[in-house]
Amino acid sequence: MNPVHDDGPGIDQQARRLHQAALAQVSPQTLMRLRAARHEAGQQAPARGRARTWRWLTATAFSAVLAVGLGVQWLPRTPETPAYPATPSVAQADSDLSTDEFGASSALDEDPDLYLWLASADAQPLAMESTP
Repeated sequence: MNPVHDDGPGIDQQARRLHQAALAQVSPQTLMRLRAARHEAGQQAPARGRARTWRWLTATAFSAVLAVGLGVQWLPRTPETPAYPATPSVAQADSDLSTDEFGASSALDEDPDLYLWLASADAQPLAMESTP
């Protein structure tokens, strides 16, 4: 690494004096050509600036679309309704069995005695029996 040099404020003044001396040695024709070249470069700079503007605009638009896409993914989803029409419920005359929207019996879901029987000691030997 380079050691840190602290030459103080004198280095700046010395550089300015050297620059003034160098400018004094340049001919007026050369200075005129340099000014003309700098002026032409300034005229062409806005054209390059417009190209940068389009790049920034494109990058910003892409970032915005990406942010919206990610935001939509995090929105809460609503349950979709079925596309088929609802079936009319069938009334059963002498039975207390009810059916859900798919026609399956929901009596086993509502009967707590079934779950008590499954937890009893009688259910396990019955489940272990094999059928021929």
